[in-house]
Amino acid sequence: MNSIINQKLHALAESDYKIFNERIISTNYKILGIRMPALKKLAKELSAEPDIENYLKDAEYTTYEHILLYGLILGKLKKPSLETVFCYLDPLILKFDNWAHVDTIISALKLFQKYPEEVLAHFLPLKNHEGEFTKRVFVIILMDYFINEVHIDTALKHLPEVPQGQYYVDMAIAWAISVGLIKFYDKTFPLLEQTAFTKFVHNKAIQKARESYRITPETKDRLNEMKIK
Repeated sequence: MNSIINQKLHALAESDYKIFNERIISTNYKILGIRMPALKKLAKELSAEPDIENYLKDAEYTTYEHILLYGLILGKLKKPSLETVFCYLDPLILKFDNWAHVDTIISALKLFQKYPEEVLAHFLPLKNHEGEFTKRVFVIILMDYFINEVHIDTALKHLPEVPQGQYYVDMAIAWAISVGLIKFYDKTFPLLEQTAFTKFVHNKAIQKARESYRITPETKDRLNEMKIK
């Protein structure tokens, strides 16, 4: 099945889009240049194949798109168990080497919405993992599945505890805090008052929140006053 999938991926590759992706994605993997809608469509088609789990057990990771496809297939599987997703996702996470792998794949795993407690318990060790993109996985999980009415307090507890100082981790934390400010301002704002983050994360979170049309002008002014000089 690997050879068939390789053929399908190469058939979808576009040289112009390859050049574009190479400008915005820093990765050690070869980039083919496949647009996301096409990659998602292929993932949906493959997820319905009766032998798809054989592919998941023995998949190749030769390009940037191979990893994206694998993760997108996990998000499209028909009624998978949470344990099945964990089994295939855990080794995949260790292969992530850029923000797009993390953000695209984690957001595709809608099954996580149904099992937040189990998901948090399973991925909690990533919070202090040495890897830059493994920690980003933890942060994006919090942002995608915990910044809601039920679990916002959990997200705001863990976000300041993620070790800061790595660029793609810091950007993810700032992004998550900005989402918290947009959706749950009264709960999130105290973290800025407590100076719970580095100057970079603190100010970047404020910047991203102030870019939202969902923040009132008065609130934007207040946030601007909270910037660390």
